[in-house]
Amino acid sequence: MKLRNKVLISISLVWATFLIVTYAASHYLLLHNFLSLENERANRDLNRVNQALEQNGTTLYTYAADWSHWTDAYNFMNGKNPNFVTNNFKMPTFINSNINVITYWNNQGKQVAGKAIDTMTQQYAQYPKGFENYIYADSPWVKAQDNQRGYILTADGIMIIVSTSITDGDKRQPPLGKAIFGRLLSSNIIQHINKTTQVNTVLYLPDQIAASSALTKALQTASTQSAGFIISPYDKNTLHGYIVIKDINGKSIGMLQTTSTRIIYLSGLKIINYFLMSFVTLGILFSILMLWLLRVMVIRRLESLDQTVAKISKDPTLSERLEIQGNDEIVSLANQINSMMDIIEASHNKLELRVKERTQELQKTNIQLQQEIVERKSVEKELTTNKENLVRVAHYDSLTTLPNRFFFNEMLTKIVSHAKRKKSKFAILYINLDGFKIINDALGHVVGDLVLKEIAERFSKITRAGDILARLGGDEFVILLNDIDHSKFASNVAEKLLIICSQPLKTNGHEFVLTSSIGICTYPEDGTSLEDLLKNADMAMHKAKQAGGGVFQYYTKEMDLDAHERIKLEAALRKAISNNEFILHYQPKLQLSDGTMMGVEALIRWESPTLGLISPEKFIPLAEETSLILPIGEWALREACRANKSWQEQGYKPITIAVNLSAKQFRHSNIEQVVASILAETKLDPKYLELEITETAIMDNVSTAVATLNTIEEMGVKITIDDFGTGYTSISYLKQFPVSVIKIDRSFIKELPESQDDASITTAVIALAHSLDIKVVAEGVETPEQLQFLTDHGCDMVQGYYFSQPLAEANIVLQLTKMHVEIGQSTLA
Repeated sequence: MKLRNKVLISISLVWATFLIVTYAASHYLLLHNFLSLENERANRDLNRVNQALEQNGTTLYTYAADWSHWTDAYNFMNGKNPNFVTNNFKMPTFINSNINVITYWNNQGKQVAGKAIDTMTQQYAQYPKGFENYIYADSPWVKAQDNQRGYILTADGIMIIVSTSITDGDKRQPPLGKAIFGRLLSSNIIQHINKTTQVNTVLYLPDQIAASSALTKALQTASTQSAGFIISPYDKNTLHGYIVIKDINGKSIGMLQTTSTRIIYLSGLKIINYFLMSFVTLGILFSILMLWLLRVMVIRRLESLDQTVAKISKDPTLSERLEIQGNDEIVSLANQINSMMDIIEASHNKLELRVKERTQELQKTNIQLQQEIVERKSVEKELTTNKENLVRVAHYDSLTTLPNRFFFNEMLTKIVSHAKRKKSKFAILYINLDGFKIINDALGHVVGDLVLKEIAERFSKITRAGDILARLGGDEFVILLNDIDHSKFASNVAEKLLIICSQPLKTNGHEFVLTSSIGICTYPEDGTSLEDLLKNADMAMHKAKQAGGGVFQYYTKEMDLDAHERIKLEAALRKAISNNEFILHYQPKLQLSDGTMMGVEALIRWESPTLGLISPEKFIPLAEETSLILPIGEWALREACRANKSWQEQGYKPITIAVNLSAKQFRHSNIEQVVASILAETKLDPKYLELEITETAIMDNVSTAVATLNTIEEMGVKITIDDFGTGYTSISYLKQFPVSVIKIDRSFIKELPESQDDASITTAVIALAHSLDIKVVAEGVETPEQLQFLTDHGCDMVQGYYFSQPLAEANIVLQLTKMHVEIGQSTLA
């Protein structure tokens, strides 16, 4: 076989083998590399989306942590800051923070406060359906000690949820519960993720996933991956990425889908096809050229071939080629060498092109990273601004711009430390506006706010440069008088405050005058800690209020003792109700005309096993203040009716029993039902029951009082006005009331007949009552002279110690019978 044929066959075999290997290698190696690059880019996109999603959780956790480690929230959980929810759970807070749910739970698993909004409509809403499946009293998110965050599925969609422990601002006190914040993965958040990551992302919920077999299969596959996401080609031009979202229990509740074009894969496929086509074309040309080169002589060109090859080997640009003429095997070899050089140069050029493309990609990535850095700096700047605003809101009152309670406490703590070191004095003035609630109720909170601003400006004019004026909340202000020489300096300031506060105030067309009550305590005489100073000043302020308002009061140690005594007495009073420690004594009421006992007045007594016999004057006002008078008064009414019915069943002549109704009992909405129910229960005829009501209780709301008294009178029950003459009942009103009896207060009887004023008042009251066909009872009769005066002036009935002290139930019948005989004998004589 000729050399030409051998060379041709060998070249053909080598070329065919080279094409096959090149095709396989290109598809296996090059295409694999392009696919790897495509997957790297897709993974990077998924990671950016996942990081953006995590950033939303981190932002929500930051808000929750700020609210959880807030002293105002901690005080609210302790029951010391009742206005916390009103002042802080406001719509701008939810909208600016992009928060949908805020809820507070105490350590007992009870929800203390909570609110939800729809940030799209900017309206308050109910908790989204499904929220209760994750957050409830015994859920780990309420009971767990550590902070947590995750996702839950609600009817509104997937919600990011975080739980943090509620502590004070310094994180020194034990946690009082959990603060749980929720943020809905709304379309706005998904759009923000798309904008931030430059990746097209779609959120699918369980019902959407279930409706698509492709999404269901993707969810099942991604759930088995440790990373929680997969990448899957959708078609030749599109690549999908899937991120599984699991709830706090580990259950899959949704999936994020990213979409990107397969630019890298398509470009690689195009390059490989172009590469193979080039090789095929070059192979055909190479074969034709070989047939012609075999005709050229070989030997003549061996030296030229050797020299040219040596020259080419020294050329780094690979641009030199063999130039040998002929058609022999040497030419064929030279052509093969030239072809190999072309391939090498082409590969080199392709490599340089790939390096250039990769450099451009890196430059593009660098630009994106720089943009992300700029965006992050912008977000950090915004967060810094928001933090400064939060600090300002946390330290100053938004209405008056004065320091708030939190900031004042901080400054007071520092001033206490300074005063300890310098051994200096300062004073606390605790100020409360008298009757401010009436302004709010009558004129509205807008006018009330204007009043508070005006009062704050007036107080500011009184304080010195080194003093501190703060608003504690509502209508309460506090002033710290720093570095004073003597505690009396505080009284001078208090006088000025009372004067400037009482000056006429005009707002929105209304003019009125306010007074204030001021409590004063000084350091170190009245306390050396923030808590003691504020507590004692507040106690002194309440003492000033009890004095009628418009005055100032210094703190005294007796106030502390009174407060402790009151707390002790209130606890014992509550226990007395459940232990039935009350008894009734009965004081007779006698008819002056013949000494007949017409009835008795039931008077309550408290026999405490630990405190002994306690005067009604001591515990009745406390019962009124704490509303315990309602169950106590109801018991007294029932017991009196029972006793009277018992005397009748024993065969004694029926008499009328009088029971006192307190002002709070009389104003209670169901007093008529209570009276009717007790009469039905004890089976006492209503005509033997008499209710004694004070002037003050009746005149507080005349129209309502008339309606109530008419209802009771229609039952057959008699109505008596007690302590007549000490109130302000007018004759016109007296005619409207269905009154059977008027009781002249003992204060007018005490000085009879010596006091001309009391004698005139008593005579006038008797005449007035008789003119209105109303009987008169004089209470507190203790001397024969008083009895004689009342008899001479036509008083109908009397009661008092002259005849009998209040008696126990067991002695009342015998003693009253004896007393009737004595009075009868005296009258006959």
